[in-house]
Amino acid sequence: MNDDTASILVVVTVCVAIYGLPSIIAFHRRHPNRWVNLAVNGLFGGTLVGWVVALVWALHAVHRPDTPGASQGGESGLNLLVNDTRRVAIVAAPYLEGGGLTRSTLSPADAGRELERLADLRTAGHIDEIEHRMLKASILRKM
Repeated sequence: MNDDTASILVVVTVCVAIYGLPSIIAFHRRHPNRWVNLAVNGLFGGTLVGWVVALVWALHAVHRPDTPGASQGGESGLNLLVNDTRRVAIVAAPYLEGGGLTRSTLSPADAGRELERLADLRTAGHIDEIEHRMLKASILRKM
């Protein structure tokens, strides 16, 4: 291999590395949308605008919750394919009968289903222990 071939090979390698820099950063940071970023970079990176969009997207901070197994949702519109994490308050809904009247007692089957639903919500981490105990007590009172 002569000097001209080696020089060309070095220049091409540097150009490919610069062209793929947004995707390299996204994969290194384990960005949730790294594969989409790779597609945007590969398809539109030849335009300066597409390359800058892919680079900004790869560098954008992604919300990483402290709890393991929690949603890796982003806090901006740039994280298109990831759900944003939200705090949801569970409020006990009234049970309606035919005429729209609220019934004050639950059948054992209904109470069992509600207790199972509450246990699932607690296990999944959607409600905390205090909310679980409060809602469980309200179901047991309606039996």
